Amino acid sequence: MAMRRCVPALAIRIQGSFLPYYRRIQEAAKKKRYRQLPFLETNKELSFRPPIPDPRDKSRLIKVDLAREMNIKVGDRVQVLFGSEKGRQGVISRIFHDKNQVIVSGINLKRSFWHPEPGPGKPSIVSMECPIHITNVVLLDPVTKQATRVKRRYTMTGECVRISKVSGSAMPAPVPVGPSEREELWAKHESQ
Repeated sequence: MAMRRCVPALAIRIQGSFLPYYRRIQEAAKKKRYRQLPFLETNKELSFRPPIPDPRDKSRLIKVDLAREMNIKVGDRVQVLFGSEKGRQGVISRIFHDKNQVIVSGINLKRSFWHPEPGPGKPSIVSMECPIHITNVVLLDPVTKQATRVKRRYTMTGECVRISKVSGSAMPAPVPVGPSEREELWAKHESQ
């Protein structure tokens, strides 16, 4: 009969009580890497995705002043791009910034009202210029007389200058526009 050798029972290992050296180094490095920095505070609340914006929500929509974006001013020479007046040129006499519309002198005339002071040599019905959307007109290059877009640049003195993208020349200052005869007649018509 063979004698059995008694092997002392090895101590029962409890999970996590003993870690090899390399694992302890890894754990220490991980703790150091992901430690809570003193100047960063973590939020314990659950994170939720922001709701998808509702396109019907009118309070979020922002009006854009296209006259400012397109560098168009009162007194600029423009050409009509679309409509029955396509290709005709005129000078901007008024800009409606809230509606993004312009009135071009001599363009888009509609018969509007009876002349307030009829007489010989005066038309019985007066035509008025109707507004055109600002995207339907385009500035004209002062050199080539072609349609152009405009960019803003600043001179050494700090003055803002509009520059044509077609020829690269500076746009001339807008022509001063006074009250038109049609507007004066309309004011008389309204007062009656």
